[in-house]
Amino acid sequence: MKKMTSRERLLSAIEGEPVDRIPVSPRIWRYALWKKCSKLELARRFDFDYFEFGTGPLGTPLSDVYCETVESLLPEVKIDVRKQRQENKTEIERTFHTPGGELHDLLVQPDAGGEYGIGPNPEWKEPLVKTDQDVERLAHLLPESRHVKDNFPSAYELEAEVGDAGLAAFRPTVGVDQVVVDALGPARAMILSIENPRMLDRLIEIVDAWHTQVMKLVLEDGWKIIFDAFFNFSLSVGWSPDFYRQTVAPIIKKHTDLVHSYGAKMMFYDDGKLSRSIGYIIDAGVDIIQTLTPPPIGDLDFKHLAETYGGKVCFNGGIDTVRIRFGRPEEIAGKVRELMDIFAPTGRFILGTSDSITEGTPEENMHAFFETGKK
Repeated sequence: MKKMTSRERLLSAIEGEPVDRIPVSPRIWRYALWKKCSKLELARRFDFDYFEFGTGPLGTPLSDVYCETVESLLPEVKIDVRKQRQENKTEIERTFHTPGGELHDLLVQPDAGGEYGIGPNPEWKEPLVKTDQDVERLAHLLPESRHVKDNFPSAYELEAEVGDAGLAAFRPTVGVDQVVVDALGPARAMILSIENPRMLDRLIEIVDAWHTQVMKLVLEDGWKIIFDAFFNFSLSVGWSPDFYRQTVAPIIKKHTDLVHSYGAKMMFYDDGKLSRSIGYIIDAGVDIIQTLTPPPIGDLDFKHLAETYGGKVCFNGGIDTVRIRFGRPEEIAGKVRELMDIFAPTGRFILGTSDSITEGTPEENMHAFFETGKK
């Protein structure tokens, strides 16, 4: 075959069409932050097939913990934020005066670059949603969809920036699962699924309606690949396969059907354990699945996966980022070859990673991963 561009190679792999070689497309945002350069620069430097992800156009106070960008999007909500600096972190106490009543939470945001890494998540000491009344109040913290088109870049601008170097996908919001689990806390969310499923279902319903409306507007703007993540509802968090089958899988299918109705592709993300949920995800009709996290963090048997589902969906991932950071170059090269032997024959595979390649990864390990994959 003639040599393909990265864009052509990725599109062909997603569709199950012939490729000149298996695409190599890892997640790499942490490494890019560490190196203080763009992901596109790294794609050019290491000559890999670039996947860019547009950021959700509307944030929420759960993703913007200091409320610096969301306040203007919530004109009916008065926000009080108190910050107290502690060693290597900031404690943040927030009160939201909504038309339906007050919401209050307390969280800690670790500094970047410390023991929690270059992109640390906040830790909630007191969750935002505690009662049935709080569930209804949370709707006031989800910006109205009329703000969408004023707050995200055009599909054409991002695609023009990426060009033939790869593909651009868009994540409508941080995700239904992330808003719900961050608002409740993971333990409380799982307890509610047993003790008060009506309250949890209502919260999911509110957040999903908002997320779906944003997704529609993103699709109407011309986006052709939608990125939808559900790792906060992953079995790795502690959710049961029954909860996934009854609650999560129908949402994934609804989102996927919407995406397909616009002639677009659905990229599904879960970087945890998938062996007891991946069948539901594939049955929902998604087009691409990230990240195929291997044991011990994940639990997939790759040979069984390829034999059972090969060709039905495009798999993207498979190499553990812990191994890329701490393993030896020859060990990394061996794992890449092993993965290629399993998944290349399926005809729909993109070599990738279990999550973002991390800060501190040695240069020789990076080359072992990329050069072996391209070979």
